[in-house]
Amino acid sequence: MNRGNEDRSGKKSAGIRLSRLNIVMICIGLVIATLLAVSMYRTRVSVREVVSFTENYLTSQQAGGMLRDFAGELGELAISFVQSGEVRPAKAYEAKMNVINAQLEQYEPEASASAAANTEFENAVAAFRGRNEMEGKAMRLAADTMAKPAFEALPGFLKEIELSGEEQAQEAEAKKGIAMSLLTSASYTGLEDTIRESVDNSHRYSSQDGKKQAERALADVSDIVRTQFVLVLSFMAVSVLALLLNRMLIISPIRRSVENLDRREPIPEQGSYEMRHLARVYNEVLKENQEKTDKLIYTAAHDALTGVYNRTEFDRYYRQVEKLQNVGIIVVDVDHFKQYNDEYGHDVGDRVLCAAVEAMKRNFRTVDHISRIGGDEFCVIMPRTGQRDAAGIREKIHDINRELSENSGDLPPVTISAGVAFWDRPNPEGSLFKDADTVLLDMKKTREDCCAVWGGIGQKDAE
Repeated sequence: MNRGNEDRSGKKSAGIRLSRLNIVMICIGLVIATLLAVSMYRTRVSVREVVSFTENYLTSQQAGGMLRDFAGELGELAISFVQSGEVRPAKAYEAKMNVINAQLEQYEPEASASAAANTEFENAVAAFRGRNEMEGKAMRLAADTMAKPAFEALPGFLKEIELSGEEQAQEAEAKKGIAMSLLTSASYTGLEDTIRESVDNSHRYSSQDGKKQAERALADVSDIVRTQFVLVLSFMAVSVLALLLNRMLIISPIRRSVENLDRREPIPEQGSYEMRHLARVYNEVLKENQEKTDKLIYTAAHDALTGVYNRTEFDRYYRQVEKLQNVGIIVVDVDHFKQYNDEYGHDVGDRVLCAAVEAMKRNFRTVDHISRIGGDEFCVIMPRTGQRDAAGIREKIHDINRELSENSGDLPPVTISAGVAFWDRPNPEGSLFKDADTVLLDMKKTREDCCAVWGGIGQKDAE
């Protein structure tokens, strides 16, 4: 993730790639979210199992309690019907049987309960059904002794019970006697004890199973809660890390770069790969633009042939210094320059101008402002000079002429003429430039290859 790529300058851009970092963070977030979803699903399953077990447990408890309670009540109603022959106990018996049957239909053996609990409950139901058969037989025997209108008013379940031929042949009193013997027999009363005992055992086993189920559920939920806690902490850590990385790789580099951007300065190569690459490209473009701007500024202020300042730059600088003290100005032209062009050609003429400029650069100070103001005319503005420096200026012009004459190489010998005016000149007639130009023109009417310094009203001091 730290591997860099080369930019257009050939340099490698280091740093963490935001695209890859985002993919990694998204993958981590998806993994955590998936684990949380699985954990929530496990919680739901555990709760559903507990709810299902509780519902089954309550249903079995209710059904078992009804079996135990209704066993005695149904027996009493059966005995009441056999003894009284009234329809009301039979209908009450039917109503209670409908209730207990509906409850038993809702009950389903618990898959998570032990076999013992389910077996005991089934034993209780079997004993209850056994008592129902004996009660039904007894009540059918008693119903067989009733008059036809009363018999027709009995519940349908009694009418559906069939009697054997021998039982039908018995007398009414014998039938009632048989019915009562059935309801008072040891096998009948023993079934009620079996129901109570089986229901109690089923409840005990179910309670034990419920306790174990609750312990398992609690353990599962505890594990799930711990897992979720760890996942939440992990998600918080990833979120904090993402914020820190975002601040370190993006926000902080941008904030540090804003002031540099306002000042049009290079920005630091910091942060992510993308931010570093952006900074590097911006810095390169800024550098290129600055170089182009500098070149344009240089071109606008310099003479293309000689490299010294041009007339535009001379005028700008001259306006700044012409009213100042401690400044002097020299107006220079190349003697017989038109003759050089005509005789040797313009290429040689251009080389002559360049040679003159190089000689002036070597002899004047770096603070002196050399400009080309015309074809073969130049001007030198000299800060911190005055009338006292006139002799030194003449010496410089003399040295330049000697250099151009003696060391011309393949060029023809060259000389220059110069007119000088200082800020403290006596009796000026015009501006510095005008007086320097005037003294040069006046001198060249009679001689060349020399330097004339403005010296007074109508007076020009020439070498």
